[in-house]
Amino acid sequence: MGCICVNARPAVGCSRRDVKNQTGSYREMAQLFRLLCHPARLCILDAMRRREEVCVCHLQTVLKQRQPYISQQLRALKDAGVVDSRREGLYIYYRLSNPRVVQALDVMLGPAGQPRHHPECTCPQCRRE
Repeated sequence: MGCICVNARPAVGCSRRDVKNQTGSYREMAQLFRLLCHPARLCILDAMRRREEVCVCHLQTVLKQRQPYISQQLRALKDAGVVDSRREGLYIYYRLSNPRVVQALDVMLGPAGQPRHHPECTCPQCRRE
């Protein structure tokens, strides 16, 4: 069992390895919180949590933002390893790839609930609904 360290000082009975391992974990969580503190990214991740996959045109509808802005936010999430993507014809679909993000969203936002229907979205997934 690891220790709880304050101000990077080891608690009584902690080894240097415990402190090093915990510091890496703290860094990972701090990076995750930096990603989650942006309102657009939080909304994008919530939309992904409600559906298995979303495309950029769906996110444009949800956020009411232009494609370059959505793509910029998706790039930050993808670079951080939080989302994955796949191409199907002209559409690129994005999905959550990090279970820690799903857990954090569940704690912060509560249960995901049902996907929201957006009739103005033109992606194949929305047209099927």
